[in-house]
Order: sequence, then C-alpha cells, then structure tokens
Amino acid sequence: MPKVKDNLRIAIVSVVTALACLFGYMMFQNLCAELFIRWGLETRKTMDLFAHEFWLTFLVTALLVPVLEELIFRLCSCKLLQLTKLPDWAVIVISAVIFAVYHLSWSQLVYQFIMGVWLAWIFIKTRQIGWTMLIHVINNAIIVTYTYFVGEGDSVFTLSAGTVILSMGLAVATTVAVFWLIKKGIPNYEK
Repeated sequence: MPKVKDNLRIAIVSVVTALACLFGYMMFQNLCAELFIRWGLETRKTMDLFAHEFWLTFLVTALLVPVLEELIFRLCSCKLLQLTKLPDWAVIVISAVIFAVYHLSWSQLVYQFIMGVWLAWIFIKTRQIGWTMLIHVINNAIIVTYTYFVGEGDSVFTLSAGTVILSMGLAVATTVAVFWLIKKGIPNYEK
C-alpha cells in the first residue's frame, strides 16, 4: 500500500511542477522572446505547421512530442550518462543542457534548461519515465491550447520595469517552490 500512496504523492507533485514551470516561467520566457525579437535574433514563431487544425496540433505537440522527447532526453540520455559513472547532479545538468539546446530557441533557453533539470531530477529519483511524461504532456497541452485559442499576437508582452521585476520574481519564486516540492514531495525509490 505505501507504493500507491507514494505514487499518488508523485502524481500530485508532477502536476503542480508542470503548472509551476509553465506559469512561473511564461512571463520570463515572453520577456526573453520580446528582447530577442527586438534585437533581431529571433522572429515570432507561430503554429503554421498545422494551420487551423487544433486537434492535429494538439495530438502532435501536446502528446506525441513530449512522449518522444522524454524517451530520448530522460530515458536514453540520462541512462547513457549514468553508464559513465558521472554523479547524478552531472547527469541532470548535462541532459538539461542537451534538452535546452535541442529546442533551438534563445528565448526559451533558460526555461527549457530548468524544465530539463526538473524532469531529469524526477526521472533519476523515481526511475520511472511516466512521471516526466505526465509533466511534459501537461505543460505542452496548456501551451498549445492557450496559443491556439488566445494566440501569440504582437502585443502580448510589453517591456516595462514592473514587468521585468515581476517576471524575474515569479521565476525565482517558482524555482524555489518547485525545488522544495520535489525535495519534500517525491519519495526516493530504493535502487
């Protein structure tokens, strides 16, 4: 019975982590995107790939992509890095860097790196890929749904001192909260 209780606790922490990652870094990511667009380093990305086909976009981006990325970046790369006998913290950081660079977006670099750290940490601690898939699917599902129905727009974000401070503060507060949740909320499965 303790395993069911532990799994329920991991599921709750996974959902909270996904939401905190998403909302805690959304403003920060938008701030970075706006700066990089203004500096000419990025252009606005739209979901033109599937045009107006919401369900196809949702299926691919919110379900298929996160599952495949978790199989590649957590299951394969973390396991391969662990074979090198690196300490867990090095495995987590290296896999997170690979995950962030893979997304090829300057404005999302910090967000993707932190997501990669949290996902790798959860995977290494629980040794179960399902929890990281759940976080990733929730994250992408919310982004796809929000983008489709609300849109990205040109005036989604404006640069002001208050917005920068709010973005940075929310990102720091979210980081602290999620690290605390992960440390206290996820039981360490015996090896």
